[in-house]
Amino acid sequence: MGNINRAVCHLNIIGFRAAVAAQKDTALRGRPFVVAGATGGRALVLDLSPEALREGISPGMALAVAERLVRDLPVLAPDPASYAAMNRELEKIASVYAPIYENDQFGNLYLDLTGTARLFGPAADCASRILREMLERVGIRPAAAVAGNKLVGKIATRTIRPMGLIQIQAGGEPDFLVHQDLCLLPGMGPSLLRAAVVTGLREIGELACLSDGEAIALFGKHGRRLRDTARGIDDSPVVAAFLGERRIEKHLELVEDALDFDVIRGGLMLLAETGGIEMRGQKWGAGAVALGIVYADGVRVEGQEKLRRLCVTDRDIAGVAERVYLKAVVRRLRVRSITLALGDLRPLGWSPDLFEIAEDTKQRKLQEAADKVRNKYGLAMLTTGTVLNASRRGPAPALPVGSNA
Repeated sequence: MGNINRAVCHLNIIGFRAAVAAQKDTALRGRPFVVAGATGGRALVLDLSPEALREGISPGMALAVAERLVRDLPVLAPDPASYAAMNRELEKIASVYAPIYENDQFGNLYLDLTGTARLFGPAADCASRILREMLERVGIRPAAAVAGNKLVGKIATRTIRPMGLIQIQAGGEPDFLVHQDLCLLPGMGPSLLRAAVVTGLREIGELACLSDGEAIALFGKHGRRLRDTARGIDDSPVVAAFLGERRIEKHLELVEDALDFDVIRGGLMLLAETGGIEMRGQKWGAGAVALGIVYADGVRVEGQEKLRRLCVTDRDIAGVAERVYLKAVVRRLRVRSITLALGDLRPLGWSPDLFEIAEDTKQRKLQEAADKVRNKYGLAMLTTGTVLNASRRGPAPALPVGSNA
């Protein structure tokens, strides 16, 4: 079925955590307030009410700065239990109207309404019913868009937020996108926006008009993909699994069965590097790290560790994997293969414990720099001493193979 026949409804709850807080405590409605974690000099604003936004506060701002902007600013701690309860209610409503829906647990739901017209009428009418039901049952007013794919729907909700309903008719995507601000385009981060501004690009339509060569010259190897995004091209399906249920798996078959822990440690780091860059590319962090280990005699053992903080960097992933390995492997027998699974995936920023100590900040910046190099030149062009040390003790391990679930 081509995109022209698809009908995808994107529901975008702006300031999801603040919206849940206001729904839970009606005294907050109409007031500026923020959701943040532990107070202190390094605390950041995670979410905020529309009134706080109008006062000049923004997500990511230091809490101390926000408190200087608004006197006696109410500061709420993240409330994961209430977010989970709200998501369950939203999913109950979505399941009535859409055979397949996707929830990132963070205020973005995609409903595949393709083929549901006989049951619920045209997709826009169906979306209107969903909005009304969400308001009546849970007191939430999302912005909603009906379009032919997830990408155009997402851009559309950004144009009308914080609430409302918009429909982009099939074939009308170019006219809709042409004069939209480039900052609305998913994937346009600060560095790409700066590059676009330098070259005089301001609107999505201007980016969409670039040739292959021009797109690559301006934005590097991702230029064509970015240009195609500006053209509204998106074949990604609505995926039924919730984000928290997805996994990234990487499997490493050792060249020779190994008992030396330095070789094992190098293999775990290599798995962390290949799985970690894929995970961060989706802007996810892992809430659980699991291993499956196969001994030389074919016996398989497994282990897992669930984490209070999202695991993001290669170093963190490898550290957790080592702990899991040492608990799971109790036989003194050579190991043939290791499978690393990154699970309980959540959008970065979900974790209530975002207030990083200085060392964490350094590691993340270092990780970002390493990812840029690997994305540009390939994974094999940059690795750690742990992996190199393992390769000196035996045949160099091949890059792990992966699968996502």
